[in-house]
Amino acid sequence: MRSRFAFRSEIVGVIGAGLLCMATAAKAEWPEKPIRLVVNAGAGGAADGTARILAEALGKRLGQPIVIENKPGASGVIGLDAVAKAAPDGYTIGNANLATYTVTALTARSLPYKPARDFTPIARQWTQPNLLGVNKDFSARSVEELAAHAKSHPGEVFYGSTGSGTALHVLGALFGNLSGAQLTHVPYKTAPAAELDLASGQIQMMFSNFTSMEPQVRAGRIRALAITGPVRSALLPNVPTIREAGYPDLEMETWGGIVGPANMPQAIVDKLHREINAVLADPEVIRRHEALGAKVAPGSIAEYKRMLENDSARWGEVVKRNKITLD
Repeated sequence: MRSRFAFRSEIVGVIGAGLLCMATAAKAEWPEKPIRLVVNAGAGGAADGTARILAEALGKRLGQPIVIENKPGASGVIGLDAVAKAAPDGYTIGNANLATYTVTALTARSLPYKPARDFTPIARQWTQPNLLGVNKDFSARSVEELAAHAKSHPGEVFYGSTGSGTALHVLGALFGNLSGAQLTHVPYKTAPAAELDLASGQIQMMFSNFTSMEPQVRAGRIRALAITGPVRSALLPNVPTIREAGYPDLEMETWGGIVGPANMPQAIVDKLHREINAVLADPEVIRRHEALGAKVAPGSIAEYKRMLENDSARWGEVVKRNKITLD
């Protein structure tokens, strides 16, 4: 006959095994509620548009809605800080891009977080080139002519950006370095505001977001001299690449991706990564990205991390050389 102690031990064992199974099942059922996707930009722009494309398709695959929460401000810092401070349970994720994640970290005097320490890279989503545009009445019809004009008129060519210390400021500064021209930087709060002054002739040139500037080019208000990506765009097939224009070191594509707080469970990170890559293989998702001038850019988490490290090194040199700081 079994002892009372043995019987109790069996009962405890059964209960413990049951609780373990319940915990495992609960973990396997993630997500059990809506997921918050923090977008560190206002509604209506490229960052918001690509986030909404992803949220809609990803929510269907995960069986839970992905709720967009726009938190713009401070060059993306406000939104990213909300992600960094969230519980690492997979129910808060955020968008990141070259401008707000990498360049801001290089130019800000202080940040409430450290990108390498306080975030979990989950998946790269898209890449997109910038456009180099000039006022439609400006004499320069090519990048070579723009550089020659700027060198012969030191300080008289004004270029706009989305603010001191932003990615578009850094890109303009690099053009000045490579061309040997002395340019005058004019910071704005938004790309459309700068483009408005570019179209009216208040400034002469700027590098800007493809999504924002491309409609202005098609409308004839701005003349595009080059695209910074490695290939021409089907939306503007007559605009040469910056490499074709003689400036291969200006070649760059901005990127957008998804990050979460540090210390997320690896199983959740892997599931999100796998499902996001599956979404990015959908022809309709690809088409909707292309309509915004972006292309989907799936890849491994290791590739995503390497890209972040390489971008930090490349643009860190430009920031240091030009002593660029964020307002």
